[in-house]
Amino acid sequence: MPFAQMEAAALDFLARHLELGYYAEGTVIIDPAQGVPAAFYIIQRGSVQVVPFPGMQGTRAQPLNLGAGESFSVGALLERRAVTSPYLATADTFCYELPAAHFPELLQRSPVFAAFATRYLASMLRESRRLIRMGSSSAEEQQAMSRPLASLIGRSAVTCPPQTPVGDVLKTMQDRKVGSMLVVDGAGALLGIFTRHDVLDRIALARCDLAQPISSVMTPNPLTLPAEASAWEAALLIASRGIRHVPVHDGARVIGVVTERDLFALQRVSVRAIHRTVADAASVDELRHASDDIRRLGRSLLGQGVAAEQLTLIISTLNDALTRRLLEIESRRFDLHGVRWCWLAFGSEGRYEQTISTDQDNGLVFEGDAAPDDLRQRLLPLAQAVNRGLDSCGFPLCKGNIMAGNPRWCLSLEEWRQQFGRWVADTDPQALLHAVIFFDFRALHGEEALARSLRAHLLDLTRNNSRFQRQLAQYALETPPPLGLLSDFVTEDEGEFRGTIDLKKSGARLFADAARVLALAAGVAHTNTAQRLRQAGPALNIPASEIDGIVDGFFFLQGLRLRAQMDMGPAAAGVNRIRPDHLNEVDRRILKESLRQARKLQSRLALDYRL
Repeated sequence: MPFAQMEAAALDFLARHLELGYYAEGTVIIDPAQGVPAAFYIIQRGSVQVVPFPGMQGTRAQPLNLGAGESFSVGALLERRAVTSPYLATADTFCYELPAAHFPELLQRSPVFAAFATRYLASMLRESRRLIRMGSSSAEEQQAMSRPLASLIGRSAVTCPPQTPVGDVLKTMQDRKVGSMLVVDGAGALLGIFTRHDVLDRIALARCDLAQPISSVMTPNPLTLPAEASAWEAALLIASRGIRHVPVHDGARVIGVVTERDLFALQRVSVRAIHRTVADAASVDELRHASDDIRRLGRSLLGQGVAAEQLTLIISTLNDALTRRLLEIESRRFDLHGVRWCWLAFGSEGRYEQTISTDQDNGLVFEGDAAPDDLRQRLLPLAQAVNRGLDSCGFPLCKGNIMAGNPRWCLSLEEWRQQFGRWVADTDPQALLHAVIFFDFRALHGEEALARSLRAHLLDLTRNNSRFQRQLAQYALETPPPLGLLSDFVTEDEGEFRGTIDLKKSGARLFADAARVLALAAGVAHTNTAQRLRQAGPALNIPASEIDGIVDGFFFLQGLRLRAQMDMGPAAAGVNRIRPDHLNEVDRRILKESLRQARKLQSRLALDYRL
């Protein structure tokens, strides 16, 4: 509760308007039938039970018990609606009551209390994820993968100084039965790592002198994670970097190692195994099987209740690896000597926000000594082969033909600069409509310096360009959140999708479009929606609590999209659509609040750009 931190004037206001109510054991304090609650309640003494939500399907909802010092009716008062469950006094209970008429003024008088109230969304999100996990037989696995790495370290780190002879290191590893040796300095800071997998290449085949120091054969400056990082973060690092051991540190010194084997014991499906399958693939057919595994993994993790932010990042990371491997396989068939090129990802892939159902949006940027048209003709066969390969792996060809195999999007660095310059200078809203997908580009494979140069050029064009930012903001406001005046939601009113909401076009897109504007205004180079918001917020003086609520709302919508795709299949018509009346009460409430977060974000744009 926030009362200990609240401002003195706000506490004085609260004390002057509180009333004391008494409820005998068995009395219903508030009930859904009563409409908007008459007060905000703080339990002074006694206990209150919240009866399980009516209409909660597929779960074993348990009563929620509240005691002295706890409060209730915040959500209902914020949303001006009835509570969704009865609140029952289970003992003789006294409650401090703030009449509902004074609740808005308390929010205005106390930023601390307002922040407490806005965190209501986050608590509802946690409840929603809990309900998903309750419906899954794999809940324990998800909880395990959320554990901090410090809890997975079963023994102290086995270390040695850099001057230790290789032979001594091998004997210690054999005697201690460990798969790695951490090389540290006198203060315990990590210098390098040597693993059992290094023995063949660096010792046996290289005929290494066992008397030489371990520093000569170790991997210097290995990738590490802090002790508080989660097992999911380690799994993602192992998958994306192709390593087997992750040293764990507590800031100044290394405390142990987490291995692929440790994580495999926690996972039913191994992210690392899929990444290895992709890395070892020698043909498009083998990659096709790996893409099926990626989708199965996504469905499995979703069923375990993995948060949408983690899940979309895992899917995008594995899809990136698959695309890179396909580019490596196909590029061997073409003579690209003397051409510097980089494969670009656009749209959701460019934002690291791919879901189970996704098509391709990509392009190429290149440089070389020859004329752009000549270089383009050398690159197009590769690009078209990769587009076909991705299609066969379950990433459909883009209906708008935004693909590297299209000569329009296979351009030299200078041509891309000119193209972005035209988009930024064009005052036609329709031109911007077709261009926004390109503003989310990132390098996926090849000469990443080309993409960095292009991003720097784009930020130079847009950072202080108020006319373009305003035009981009206007585009971001074209689609309002589907919230009704007389009903909770505005749904399709005819056709096969009657009664549904498109969570992509009328949900997630609203956040992505607004975040794009804020990122360009703040000079943020990141393309991910959540990271754009988190990085642009401080630069634009947006309170952190406001950003947190917006990000939570965005990821709740992403989670609903993923669940719909899992239920319907990635190729189904209307795969991003849901029927609000089919959701349980908790998810309906959070959906409504998430869309309100989108409306709040749009209101900020409208105010900032006077739209």
